[in-house]
Amino acid sequence: MSASTHFPANDPDARVGVTEFQLGKNGLTQAGNEVRWIAASADLEFPPVPFPSRKVFAVAGEARLRMLITRHCERLLDSSLGHLFPRDPQRFALGVERTADFVVEATGGPACYSPSSGRSCIRTLHFPFVIDERAREIWLAQFLLAFDDVGFPEEIRPEFWNWIEAMSIRMINRRTMRAQPARYPLADAPIKLSPFMKTRRPPVMCPR
Repeated sequence: MSASTHFPANDPDARVGVTEFQLGKNGLTQAGNEVRWIAASADLEFPPVPFPSRKVFAVAGEARLRMLITRHCERLLDSSLGHLFPRDPQRFALGVERTADFVVEATGGPACYSPSSGRSCIRTLHFPFVIDERAREIWLAQFLLAFDDVGFPEEIRPEFWNWIEAMSIRMINRRTMRAQPARYPLADAPIKLSPFMKTRRPPVMCPR
């Protein structure tokens, strides 16, 4: 079966060729036929993710790392991303604890996450939730605020931030723009992410 294809004259991605093609056995146009093609491409580039050194755990300590994750999750619960979290206090607390376990182990602390959860892919874990570029920016902004809330040590903030900033791109699973997600070096982040720092009500401490 043959058919005609029509492409906009101003389509910059279309490759010039004959406008007739042959359908293959599977009903799809076969590569190599002389038609106009749009080249294959990936619309989201994942940067390398620099995991923190053991210095982060040595300086912050397990207790403060857990405080940081608890406060971050509390802020997210109180943000426009709050619907992504369970409202039941016990379920919320369990989720916070599991996230804190991951961060403690990833920063060089005791293995309190992998024995029960194995090696997890951060992107796969977040597939059940719709996360776009704006959600990522809110997530990052609330980390900046949580740093100050718990007095996270200044000397290790850049190393911790470089890890979560790069990793956060891998959580995006719904694109709303063609451009690559913006990058936020720690020196620029407080200003560039300031529109996403507002919360709706006073914090409610997570029960332990």
